[in-house]
Amino acid sequence: MLGSTAAAQGALDCQTFQERVPASGLMANPKAVATVPLDKQRLGYVRVGGGCEVSRFGFESLHAAVMVQNAPDGEFGWRCKGADPAFVSNPAWAKASVTYCKATDAGGAPLPLQCTTLTKKTGLLRNPTVEVTLTPNLVTDGYVVVSGGCDTSHFGNGSVHAENVVVSRPTPGGQGWYCQAADPPNHAQDASVEASLVACRVPPTTVTPKPSLQCTLTQGTPGSGAYPKSIAKGPGRALGGGCELSYAGNGSIHAEFMVQQGPQPADGSWACLAADPPLISNPGTAKASVVSCNITTAVVPPPVTAPTTRKNPVIVVGGTLADEFLYLLLEARLRADGYQVEFFKLPGNGLIDIREGALALKYRVADVLLKTGAEKVNLIGHSQGGITARTYVHDHGHKLVEHLISLGTPHKGTHVDPLLAVLLVGCVGQPTDSPICHQLRAGPFLEEINQRAPDDAIAYTNLNNLKQFDVFTDGLTNGRMDNCDRTNAKGQALKCNVVVQEQCPLIFVEHIGLASHGAVYSGIRQALLHEPIALNCLEL
Repeated sequence: MLGSTAAAQGALDCQTFQERVPASGLMANPKAVATVPLDKQRLGYVRVGGGCEVSRFGFESLHAAVMVQNAPDGEFGWRCKGADPAFVSNPAWAKASVTYCKATDAGGAPLPLQCTTLTKKTGLLRNPTVEVTLTPNLVTDGYVVVSGGCDTSHFGNGSVHAENVVVSRPTPGGQGWYCQAADPPNHAQDASVEASLVACRVPPTTVTPKPSLQCTLTQGTPGSGAYPKSIAKGPGRALGGGCELSYAGNGSIHAEFMVQQGPQPADGSWACLAADPPLISNPGTAKASVVSCNITTAVVPPPVTAPTTRKNPVIVVGGTLADEFLYLLLEARLRADGYQVEFFKLPGNGLIDIREGALALKYRVADVLLKTGAEKVNLIGHSQGGITARTYVHDHGHKLVEHLISLGTPHKGTHVDPLLAVLLVGCVGQPTDSPICHQLRAGPFLEEINQRAPDDAIAYTNLNNLKQFDVFTDGLTNGRMDNCDRTNAKGQALKCNVVVQEQCPLIFVEHIGLASHGAVYSGIRQALLHEPIALNCLEL
């Protein structure tokens, strides 16, 4: 074709080796390490990724083992370890996979392939999350993330029981790896999680045009049911891949157990499989993603985003001790208006440091953007959920949020009755109170997060009751936001603070009911459309 040029393509020769421990039978807390064979190392193959599979009911073990290690091991290995579930002795097996590759140019001549590993670990936290990312220098040098993995604490290694990984996947943009862990069913505990990534490149050579390593992330079709399984297949062999499972507050009653996350040597795909915790029927979901790469000399232009009128997705951030059922009507109304909706349950039921919840919300925002392809989200926070949303904006940036709508949020500190405070979060007014107690009172924390960046373009809307209708907030005092009024593209004035009873004097909706009342939703609908708020007082 006139004016076109074909890019020369190189090749990646990749293979997978697996190691099971024990080779037959079962043992307590098995750990396997698969290592690139020595003869392959001498031929220039390098470790690029790996995976882990542990036994479960129907696969020799009585119960599913907890996958507590699935990560790079040294320069040429990949480790896989299974641990006993909480209070359950469970002999098991573990099978590690290691994938190794070497590169050639379009003429078949060898190309060097360089890989490096980065890790990042949390301290002991409830339901910990962590993200490790490439340094700017590595990005400049041409490294791309090809795989990653997660390790969690377990008995004898930092926590009382084995902590379960529920999310292990590449971050949006492909420059990091994200890990999220969840408590075992009915056993709250502090635990740690460590994220690892493997990044590779073709270093500078005398070959022209210059070859480079380019990778594609492909999402698999989600699986659901008692033992959900998802397979992701990319355009080439899987070098690495992710696995996301449902957990309490996100699709299932308890955290699913990850029992397989790794390459399928037969067809180069990536598998993600979950199993029920011991003695608990726990239908859930699993979703795989796969990273596949090739060698090319093509200059790939940045993606072009076509203009779209698609609405940005909505994340509903629940309040203290609140489960999703309180917000089902709100979610249904949003979906009927054409929004994709996800619910975010506050970690630790909202009884832990708000900044931990804001960090977890950061990762949920990233996940929603990855799944939907949107550039921004809308946040609707109820009660403490509004403070968590504002803390996320303050601590982690405002550029990914279009609207932040708060319902019954005590932006300047709650006026809750002291007895109710003791019953809800154990706040007794002492210096030894947990951080959440101090954060919900008027003071330095709320003053800090109420400060907004000069270029913060978020559209804020704040709907509240009068004090006599709400045990926590007063729309005229502690529930108000400052300096948040604005105008829309039509030049209309948009009032940020809206008190329900000022527009609808006969509506006596209490604190929890703000999330489900039709008149309040009429204001939410208008806010999301950048319209002035005029509540429909007849909407139920």
